[in-house]
Amino acid sequence: MAQIARSPEVFDVVVVGSGAGGGTAAHVLTAKGIQVALLEAGPMLDPTKEFKEHKWPYDYGHRGAEDGGASYFGKAKPFGFFATTSGGWELDGEPYTVGEGSQFSWFRSRIVGGRTNHYGRMSFRFSDFDLKPYSKDGLGFDWPISYEDIAPYYDRAEEFIGVCGSIERIPSAPDGKFHTPPPPKVHELLIKKSCDKLGIACIPNRRAVITKATNGRAPCHYCGQCGRGCLTASAYSSSQVQVFPAMKTGKLKLFTDAMVREVLTDGNGKATGVVYIDKATRTEKVIRARVVILAASACESSRILLNSKTKDFPNGVANSSGLVGRYLMDTVGFGLSGYVPAFEGMPHYDTEGYGGAHLYMPWWLWDKHDKLDFPRGYHIEIGGGYGMSGVGSYHGAARRHG
Repeated sequence: MAQIARSPEVFDVVVVGSGAGGGTAAHVLTAKGIQVALLEAGPMLDPTKEFKEHKWPYDYGHRGAEDGGASYFGKAKPFGFFATTSGGWELDGEPYTVGEGSQFSWFRSRIVGGRTNHYGRMSFRFSDFDLKPYSKDGLGFDWPISYEDIAPYYDRAEEFIGVCGSIERIPSAPDGKFHTPPPPKVHELLIKKSCDKLGIACIPNRRAVITKATNGRAPCHYCGQCGRGCLTASAYSSSQVQVFPAMKTGKLKLFTDAMVREVLTDGNGKATGVVYIDKATRTEKVIRARVVILAASACESSRILLNSKTKDFPNGVANSSGLVGRYLMDTVGFGLSGYVPAFEGMPHYDTEGYGGAHLYMPWWLWDKHDKLDFPRGYHIEIGGGYGMSGVGSYHGAARRHG
C-alpha cells in the first residue's frame, strides 16, 4: 500500500467545502486569529475570467454557441456559456449510482465559492411553520429548536452579507435586517395589482444583493446579469465576500482540487484530520487538524461520513443512528408561463434592476389542506421582462450544428 503524504503542520481547523457554510466558517475563524485549512474539490476562482456580466454575445465567436457537449470554448456549461456555473450533473471522474427504479440528478459545483457564485440568492428565513410543523398540522416532526433560537444568527448573517427586503409581518416569512429593495418591474406591478384584489401577499423579494455600500462592496448597479457572476461582489458569493478576505489575513491556507475521501479519528472518537485526493497528482494526502468542519453540501458531507469507517465507527463517523445519508430533502418546483394581453402593444422598456424577480409571493395556503391535494402550500416566484436575443432564440437558428 502506498504511503499517504501527510501535511507537516497541524491546523487549528480544517474546513471541507468553500461554499456558504465553509466560506462563513473560514471567514469567522480566521478573523479570530485561528489557523484554518480550507479544502475545495474544484479549482481557484478568477472572477475576471469566469464572470461575464458585462460581456456581449458578439464579444465571442459564434456568440458563445454550445451544442450541449463540447463547445468552441471548452466544455459546455449546464446553463449556457455566459452562466457562472462551474460543475454539472455528470462530472468526469465522479460517477454515482441511484437505486433501481429511482431518479436523482445531483448537481455538483466545483470551484472556490461553490454554488454561491451562481445561485439565485433567494434568502428566506425559516419560520416556526418550518421548524414546528407537527404542532401546526400534525404531520412530520418538530425540530428541537424554534425560530426564536436562530433569529439572532439570521440577523448577523443578513447584516454581513446584505439582503434586500421589506417589513411585512407575515408569519410564514419572518422579517429581517434588510436593505431597501429595488422597485418592482413593469410586469410585476400588474401581478401585484391582481394579487391585491385576490388578497394574496406579493412583496419585495428577499435576496442577497446589496443596494447600499456594505463592508467595502459597492451597491448593485442593476446590470440585471446576476447569473453571470458579479465583479463588484454586489451579489453575495462566498468566494468574494468571505474566502478571499480570509486569505488576506494570512491565517487561511487554501487547498484546491482537493477531493476529501474520509475523516480521520483517534482511538477516543475525536476527529484528527481528513484524507483527500489531490486531483492534480492523483495521490492521497492527509491534512491534520484539531477540529474538522464538514461543509461540503448535504450529499457530499454524507458521502465523507459514510466513507469514514473504522472499528470504532463501523457504519461511518457520526452514524450510530444509521440515518446519515437518509431523509435528504430537495426543493420541488413547477414552472408555468403564459401570455398577458395587457402587455400587447406596450412600448419596449428597460428591464432594470438586478437579475431575477423583484417581487414574490411568500409561503401561503399552508392551512388550506382541504383546497389542495398536498399539505403546507407553496410560494410563487415571478419571471418576465425583456432580454437580449441569444443562442437558442428564433427556434435555435443561432445554434452551431455539426
